[in-house]
Amino acid sequence: MNSYDRIFAALNLEEPDRVPVFECSMAPNIIDALVPGGTIEDVAEKYDLDTIYHREAYQYEPVDEKQGYFRDEWGIVVKLEADTMPTPVKHPIKNEADLEDFICPDPRAPIRLAKIKEAVRRFKGEKPIVLGMSDAFAIPWKLRGMAEFLLDLATDPSFAKKLIQMVVEYNCGLVRAAAEAGVDIIRPTDDYAFNTGPFMSPDMWKEFIQPGLKKIVELAHGLNLKVVKHSCGKLSGLIVPILDTGVDAIHPIQPFPEQTLGEFKKRYGHRLCLIGNVDCIEVLTSGSRKKVFEDVRRCLREGAINGGYMLASSNSFHSGTRPESFVAMIEANREFGKYPLSI
Repeated sequence: MNSYDRIFAALNLEEPDRVPVFECSMAPNIIDALVPGGTIEDVAEKYDLDTIYHREAYQYEPVDEKQGYFRDEWGIVVKLEADTMPTPVKHPIKNEADLEDFICPDPRAPIRLAKIKEAVRRFKGEKPIVLGMSDAFAIPWKLRGMAEFLLDLATDPSFAKKLIQMVVEYNCGLVRAAAEAGVDIIRPTDDYAFNTGPFMSPDMWKEFIQPGLKKIVELAHGLNLKVVKHSCGKLSGLIVPILDTGVDAIHPIQPFPEQTLGEFKKRYGHRLCLIGNVDCIEVLTSGSRKKVFEDVRRCLREGAINGGYMLASSNSFHSGTRPESFVAMIEANREFGKYPLSI
């Protein structure tokens, strides 16, 4: 099997030749340590990762370059830093009247999928091309502010739904452009939870967020794309409603005592592919090679039996992880992740 065959076997809940590695986000310092001066594509080739991942790209205009503040195409002022996601600091939508003249970015702008198109040319048919994008929650709260948007859900639901609908329509346009560009998998990345539990009640999530995510999933499936849903945090009460949208996989299954990979496998493994759970808080940041091997073996035992599992960190290889831990994770999977498993 090549990576393309391997990933799609796992997404179809089958056993490939070995457990695929679905590692997406990597901080620049990790990439540079692994392939000095290289790119995520170079890491994928050197270490035989099974996917190529890029997020949709935006243009930014300076607001205060000295302080690192820029305005994105949504009008959101963000702080840009080298190894973190842009941090929203100013939000353009103050009330419903602001929506009347608001113009969304163009999902087909040349910059949007430029890196994706390069990856398609280089890897199409060999390694699946994965687009990271938003769905129905992240952009709305960034347009309003997190506290303001969550309050809108309770006090002004009509306004909140109009805002969500506008963003979902943009994301549907992006999915269509991605399919035309040759993308194989979309990865909606909106987080829905803290480490202690969801941002909102399951009933509220089902009323406001689920319809938009489901619309994106159904469109993607109609265009022959698979959908890997990412959400950090403890998904208590949300996992079944997320599954009900039809997503093909859930990522990254952060390890908590009340949210284990083994429990996910037992309860949901017949419905979707499971991805992740290698501890990036302690094991991949400060653990020894032995600890990394032990955690990979744990994940394989809990998630990989009978297929339908892909190995990945429990979030990303962020700037605080160790390049040596990445290498150890890959080597552990090569040693223990071949089917039939003997772990």
